[in-house]
Amino acid sequence: EAFQQVSARRWAAGEDLPYAGCRAVFLALPDDYLGEVARALAIHEVAYPVFHCSGATPLSALAPLPECGVWYPMQSFRTSEVPWGDFRIFWENESLTQTLEDWHKALGLTSPGEWASSSQRGAYHLGAVWANNFPNHLVALFQAYQTRTGVKGLESIFEETVVAALRGDAKALQTGPALRGDQVTLDRHVQELPEEFRDLYLALSESIQRFHASKS
Repeated sequence: EAFQQVSARRWAAGEDLPYAGCRAVFLALPDDYLGEVARALAIHEVAYPVFHCSGATPLSALAPLPECGVWYPMQSFRTSEVPWGDFRIFWENESLTQTLEDWHKALGLTSPGEWASSSQRGAYHLGAVWANNFPNHLVALFQAYQTRTGVKGLESIFEETVVAALRGDAKALQTGPALRGDQVTLDRHVQELPEEFRDLYLALSESIQRFHASKS
């Protein structure tokens, strides 16, 4: 078979190891476990290249292994349906080029990944957190606020704001009481907000003021 999924916990313990003809292993694990798993695998003297799929973790996390690299798809996988070819994939360790090219062929991908150092890949991953994770959380909080307060019909404002900001100069487009320094309004908002929203409201308001006070 072309692919085999194995239990990382059992594999690290020397059990359920990939079949003898395995050409490479890709670790789809939480970042905090990569170093531990690499050290455990080194003890078992694995004879195939091992790649991690983390955006933030440097290649050095796999240093205990004789052949290691990075294959990082810059995409959130929310379902089993993956839109291969619609997002960027980063590679690291050019000595394993052939293995990575073969992996892409097995996935049906016609283009190679982009070579990036650990620091370059980390910068892209951090940028993706700003572009994906934080905005999604803000939308979730916006939806929770609507549910808690009964306020409705603001989705169009949200969409228009994001589209305009991405197309133009978001800093120049900023409006609102934080930018104007309307402290009475800011204080009133904090009192009116459900308690779990207050700290973030204050942090965002202060961030707006600091950002616009700077010359950048």
